[in-house]
Amino acid sequence: MRVIGAIALSLLAGCAAFDFTEAECRAINWHERGERDGFGGHPMQIMRLERQCARHGVMVAQTEYARGWEIGYDEHLRLKSMKCD
Repeated sequence: MRVIGAIALSLLAGCAAFDFTEAECRAINWHERGERDGFGGHPMQIMRLERQCARHGVMVAQTEYARGWEIGYDEHLRLKSMKCD
């Protein structure tokens, strides 16, 4: 069980370790990115995304990201509650 936990933790840490390229920052649909993060049950990633994309002169559309995240997270919670019934 500890091995599985360690593997899961390293995978999560590994995902956060990869920086976005300039092309990736410019191509991101912020609403969709937020929705995907929320649906996955992840906390908002605005600060991390801003830090990474600011290096390339790209600003995060915070409002669009937050709207998408709320939609995705609401769906995540809805599906999660259905599994418990």
